Amino acid sequence: MSNIGTKFILAQRYIFDPNNNSLVDQNSNDDVVRLGSNESRILLLLSERPNEVVTRNELHEFVWRDQGFEVDDSSLTQAISTLRKMLKDSTKSPQFVKTVPKRGYQMIASVERSAPLASSEPAPTESTTEAISENATEAQVSANLTSPAPKAQPYAWAILAVALLLPILVLLFTNPAQSTFRSLSMVETVKIVTPESHPDVSAWLPKIEQCVVKYLETHDADRSPVEVIVTGDQSEQIALNFIHSVEFTSENLTMRIFTEQSDLSKVCE
Repeated sequence: MSNIGTKFILAQRYIFDPNNNSLVDQNSNDDVVRLGSNESRILLLLSERPNEVVTRNELHEFVWRDQGFEVDDSSLTQAISTLRKMLKDSTKSPQFVKTVPKRGYQMIASVERSAPLASSEPAPTESTTEAISENATEAQVSANLTSPAPKAQPYAWAILAVALLLPILVLLFTNPAQSTFRSLSMVETVKIVTPESHPDVSAWLPKIEQCVVKYLETHDADRSPVEVIVTGDQSEQIALNFIHSVEFTSENLTMRIFTEQSDLSKVCE
């Protein structure tokens, strides 16, 4: 797992790392579950706001619209259902994700944050259970004022923020509202395109095609994407947005590949 950025401990059972979309079950021999990008972003937003009701519109905004996509409500319902299966959560008696009728969803499990530090001192955690009293909160604030956090933590937050915002910024600056794209290549029946005003990414084309080929090899033919939209910082990393047909919008996902990666077989599955 990545050692960059914040991780979340859910109900003292799961370790959720949004940086590589993984979920580690500490009660099951540390089994690692790979989350889809949609499920990972949903879990990230719910984990950042435990015990709060997150509306369906907020989830649509964070998971899809901020990435430049517009999907129907069934995609959110399907992604929530998939996330519950990965958490081994019950719909009737949920321990993690609770449905709030006509409003949205709520993370009802305890959530702790942990971030890697430069020193050997233990990382400060922020308990978000309902059992925290007002006095305990004030004491924590006082401790933070008198004992400044190690410098590594703000940098970790900054790196995480950049990783999350990068696709959003790219799509904003490339003016996706025009919906005009430049064709880069074709792998079998899948079109590879990039926004018309996006910087040149031709140097990335071999890796892009390699990733698309690997993705097609590991997925059912009837669920193949119709196109792949390439965005991102072409100098160090790039994002591949796999777009499926209407009946398979729940399969839409975003993958990131980096310049130093030579073996893409695991990343692009």
